[in-house]
Amino acid sequence: KLGCSLLRLHVMSLVRWILLTALVSVVRSHDDQKYDKGELIPLFVDNVVPFNNPQESYRYYSLKFCKPHPLHHKSQDLGEVLQGSEKVYSGYRLPFREDVMVRELCRQTLAPEDIAAFKHAIRNQYHFVWYYDEIPIKGLVGDMDHNDNCYLYTRHDFQFRYNGDRVIDAKVYIDQANRVRLPDDATTLGVTFYYSAGWNDTDVVFEDRAANNAGEVFEDEIEIQWFSIVNSFVLVVLLTGFLAFIVMRILKKDYQKYTDIPEDDDQTEETGWKLLHADVFRFPKFKTVFSSIVGTGVQLLLIFIIMLTLSVIGVFYQYGRGTMYAAIIVVYSLTAVIAGYTSAAFYRKIEGTNWVRNVLITVTIFALPAFVVWSVLNTIAIAYSSTVALPFGTIMALFALYFLVTFPLTLAGAIAGKNYGGSFDAPCRTKVAPREIPESPWYRGPVVHVLVAGFLPFSAIYVELYYVFISLWGHQLFTPYGILYLVFVILLLVTACITVSLTYLQLSMENHQWWWLSLISGGSTSFFVYAYCFYFLYAESKMSGFMQVSYYFGYMLLICYALFLMLGMVGFISSLTFVRQIYRSIKCD
Repeated sequence: KLGCSLLRLHVMSLVRWILLTALVSVVRSHDDQKYDKGELIPLFVDNVVPFNNPQESYRYYSLKFCKPHPLHHKSQDLGEVLQGSEKVYSGYRLPFREDVMVRELCRQTLAPEDIAAFKHAIRNQYHFVWYYDEIPIKGLVGDMDHNDNCYLYTRHDFQFRYNGDRVIDAKVYIDQANRVRLPDDATTLGVTFYYSAGWNDTDVVFEDRAANNAGEVFEDEIEIQWFSIVNSFVLVVLLTGFLAFIVMRILKKDYQKYTDIPEDDDQTEETGWKLLHADVFRFPKFKTVFSSIVGTGVQLLLIFIIMLTLSVIGVFYQYGRGTMYAAIIVVYSLTAVIAGYTSAAFYRKIEGTNWVRNVLITVTIFALPAFVVWSVLNTIAIAYSSTVALPFGTIMALFALYFLVTFPLTLAGAIAGKNYGGSFDAPCRTKVAPREIPESPWYRGPVVHVLVAGFLPFSAIYVELYYVFISLWGHQLFTPYGILYLVFVILLLVTACITVSLTYLQLSMENHQWWWLSLISGGSTSFFVYAYCFYFLYAESKMSGFMQVSYYFGYMLLICYALFLMLGMVGFISSLTFVRQIYRSIKCD
């Protein structure tokens, strides 16, 4: 008992630490930063990033900028580490509400390898990322002329806006007259860096600071998005209404036909879906995997709902993605109990017996592929010396979170599901010998079934996918989360409707093996989304290089896999509810 108590105390302490770390990621960005006039606010330099490859970030001082000695790193929270941030105190002195005349920052002597590094950065449109009072400041390292000569920017003019005792806005401008041409021959070059700063007041209040700085993101495209959402919504209503009308009309005729049959009339031949009443509730093969997909799908659906709800109400800091990354990890760990319970409860209902395997597959069916993808991509990031490679301490903390929180919660949920999951309670009894399934033409086969099931939901979200992709794989952040929430609801509704309709058509063809097909059909939208990845890469983006492309396809594969598990669960649960209802409404032997 003492050992169990100590273990429980240790687990709870770790949970508190993780939660506090995640909360710090959110709360720290919203602290009421107040400053006195003349108070020195540090400027943090973070990293340099190729414009076309946002995930390929490198340390700021990998280029020979003005480097203070010794270096002092800002303490990082979990979100910042996951984002690949490495903030360092810089040598810029920028007091609050005090203008700074042109001031020399430092003088550098660039060796040939330093010049070559700057040229590479300029040709690939590297931009730097700084932070002033948690406000990100971005600017290009240099530029090129029409003769492909490279020029290094050596003077940066800051423009700040304030309201009372708080910083509202921060931007940096480049003085083109002070750029330095980088020579082509292998010689040393002396460079002097300068900066200046100016302050202006504004009426924008501190509470609206994030919206003020993010106002340019998608502002001109909000109307287009709403218009596309309305079009998608009308299309969805018409198509799903049409499908529902056809299915319900056929069902109504079937009900009238079957309910008008006298109970003592044994000569009447059953046809269509009614013929399958003794086979339609025959449990699927691979019960353990099936139950794990259902449980994990419920967990992922809950994570999507929680994250979108928190985004809509404005919990996440709009300047960076790190807070959201940290929140996803914490929410995934804490909702593991839902996956364990749902999987074990359903496993009990379909008369599963291998409980250990059920728990192990449930806890690894998403985490293991995620670990494999992350391991490969993190190794690539280490080889490229990129800041997105997670440090050893963070890796150990995430492992501890998984083995001391996620796994025990999954196990606890599975124990509860096994004991309190209930029975399946099928409306019709299942015969021992399965009924033979008649052959069907190719256009009614499972491949066409799955393609049709995935195309309609994909067509409903196609327009919005573009904005999601440029947010995930670009420099803009997706801020109209309300639109995204609406699209998500439409996606769920269309997936449920189309899967139910196709399940009914499958049963009408006297095919009782609908369990796995309804799950795969529901998740088939993810196949179209991943196919869209190729289109977006070659037609809409300018990403290049092995590391960036690897990150793109690797993490999109993981996202689509999560989408498959979630929508597959939605399709199956919708079909199961429908099948239960129609067979409960007829007379079964």
